[in-house]
Amino acid sequence: MAAKVLVCDPLEPEGANELRKAGLEVDERPTISGEELLGTVAGYDALIVRSRTKVTKEVIGSAEKLKVIVRAGVGLDNIDVESAKQRGIQVLSTPAASTTSVAELTVALMLDVLRQISLADRNMKEGKWVKSKLLGRELKGKTVGVIGIGGRIGGEVARILSTGFGANILGYDIVDVRQRAADLKIRVAENLNDLLARSDIVTVHVTYSSSTHHLLDEKKIDSMKKGSILINTSRGDIVDGRALLRALRRKHLSGAGLDVFHNEPPEEVWEKELVTLPDGVTVCTSHIGAQTAEAQNTASMMAAEAVINTLSL
Repeated sequence: MAAKVLVCDPLEPEGANELRKAGLEVDERPTISGEELLGTVAGYDALIVRSRTKVTKEVIGSAEKLKVIVRAGVGLDNIDVESAKQRGIQVLSTPAASTTSVAELTVALMLDVLRQISLADRNMKEGKWVKSKLLGRELKGKTVGVIGIGGRIGGEVARILSTGFGANILGYDIVDVRQRAADLKIRVAENLNDLLARSDIVTVHVTYSSSTHHLLDEKKIDSMKKGSILINTSRGDIVDGRALLRALRRKHLSGAGLDVFHNEPPEEVWEKELVTLPDGVTVCTSHIGAQTAEAQNTASMMAAEAVINTLSL
């Protein structure tokens, strides 16, 4: 009998086709609810999810045959990894698939905040010509602090900014990145506080875990250079959103570009204020870092390959 794979979220067809070519039985249920998943997971050997589906301890406990869970994307925060480990279930992801798309969005957010592109566009659509109020700033020559320089996305952001825009890159990571920095021809900050104090723009590229929850808390945000900009395309809770809002209100920071949030979509009063701050102070997108055709196709194929390789062992 063929092994069964349940695809719980929308996946580009190339991946599902690859699974079927390998002789696997594939059920695509891209809107499956948590309750439905709990009731059906026992019949499957593999799960493929994206960010929507939560693979909880209860789901894993009901998974009688499950051998592998693959997240088609970056991060495993929607999967109870510890419970899976205890059951001997492999948990994999496809972090390389979205490197270029997330890095490019990161740079786009920087440019949007610096040049007030979204604000200018909004005024034009409202019939307003506000050229005299839109004095922007250049990216060239700015010091950009990359938190997580040792990772794929952080490294790609650094490469794009240094070679394409002439920005000065200051990197930080908890691992030794001296060789990586030498390869990229960038400087390494002594510590996180050093990076925050010296950077005109700070961009975050670390995975979310208990150790990175509010990595940028109120104290860290207050230690950032006055008038600097914060970019977050990683995970919302790596930054203390309330502290960021306060720093923007009192103009300690001049702007922020955000693709990730505490709740998605934002629902609390403070979150809604953060995304609607006037005059282009925040530029916000709806977690679209990996939302390119190229990244989605690659993630689909990488997820399929991970399932096939695991089930063939």
